[in-house]
Amino acid sequence: MNEQLNNQNGDKQEADFTARSDRRDAERARKREERRKKVRRQKIAMAVSGVVILIAAAAAVAMFMTPVKFSRNMAKGEKYAAQADYASAQEAYEKALELDDTSVKAYHSLADLLTEQEKISQAESVVYAGWEKTGDETLLHYYCTLVLNEAVTEINDKNCTLDTVDRCLQVLELDAANEDALSLMHTCYERLFAATEEEEVCTLFFDSDIEEDTCGYDDYEQLLRRILAVYQASSSDEIREILAQYAVIDMPQVRITMTHAEQYAAVLSEINELLSDVQITETLACLARAQEILDYFAQAFEEFAQGNYAYARELIAEESYQELRDQFIQGTSGYWKGSVYIPVSQEQLVLNREEGEVTFSFLDYGEYDNPQGIITVWGSKQEDDGVQRSGISYEPASESGEEFPHWEYTVQYLYSNVKVDGVYVPQMNYRFDTKVTTEEGTTTTAVGDWGGEHEFEIDY
Repeated sequence: MNEQLNNQNGDKQEADFTARSDRRDAERARKREERRKKVRRQKIAMAVSGVVILIAAAAAVAMFMTPVKFSRNMAKGEKYAAQADYASAQEAYEKALELDDTSVKAYHSLADLLTEQEKISQAESVVYAGWEKTGDETLLHYYCTLVLNEAVTEINDKNCTLDTVDRCLQVLELDAANEDALSLMHTCYERLFAATEEEEVCTLFFDSDIEEDTCGYDDYEQLLRRILAVYQASSSDEIREILAQYAVIDMPQVRITMTHAEQYAAVLSEINELLSDVQITETLACLARAQEILDYFAQAFEEFAQGNYAYARELIAEESYQELRDQFIQGTSGYWKGSVYIPVSQEQLVLNREEGEVTFSFLDYGEYDNPQGIITVWGSKQEDDGVQRSGISYEPASESGEEFPHWEYTVQYLYSNVKVDGVYVPQMNYRFDTKVTTEEGTTTTAVGDWGGEHEFEIDY
């Protein structure tokens, strides 16, 4: 039994020894791993420090070298420019700006080089970009000078256009108090819109054929709205004067497509909310009256276009139409200008100015291309048996797009002979004429007592 106990004690001692040995091995392994991690951390720290030192050194070299390279390229640019080697000089100045895009001198030098070569638009782009980058006022002044010089050249060359106005506006949008730009805006207006012995009609808003829409109205309105924006931003008396001036075209006649007339009235209303200008107010009233007339004749245009000329009998019998007719006879038609035979067009309008007064009229058939229908109001004083004669005509659009044949339909309420039981009796009646004009001449079919019990037809 003692032997058995001795064996058990020996096994326990051996197990304890083995456990202690394993713990020592584990501790040694842990310490070795810690030493390895510490070495790795030291190596990483040394590597990072080395990279930082290299970067700092490179940055220091770059900081030292950039001004040197910039100065070297500026010197090259000046040298090449003096030799008239413009391509090399431009390349050098552009490299200088790549190195320092805040250098006012580099922008000036490059712009000077481009200006010397008459590359004005490129020079403008350079100094404008420079001003945006640096905020330097000398670059802004340089830009404005270049732009206005172009405007002056166009004016002196008698080539003033809306593009010239655009140049002046570019400057005013940056500097609303620029005296040169303000003065040139007035000069441009005089060149564009002042009547001369050779030209009294403004066709800027006019499309000879409205289907093409090639006139300059849209460009004009865009400029007008830009002037309005400048005034809203600055509210100066000088800009106010320019806005009022450009809003009203002071020529004896301004031809304008009706679509543009509606747009024009809209922008004038916006402007006049700020200005309350007398001329603008009168122009708006005139345009409103023209639209009122078109609204009045809208159904007639629709009926006549469908060939329903019987509608004319109803129309000329209306008191409102007879009042309109009588206004022309008495010279009290207000803003609507015309006499005897007064055309109404849904497409083309004329604003007339004389001695400060504005009136409107419509263009007649043949005064523009491809008319889609013209109504003519008869406004002549002619009484039959004490009754004022009434009449209206309609000329439809050409079916072929050619000048001939040309059709005209006329309805009159007049005093004329009507054949009653074989005897001609003078009485008030409606007469309907259909006139056809060809290259060979004109023929007319007249229907007397049209729609009455004694209706008859003759050709001549």
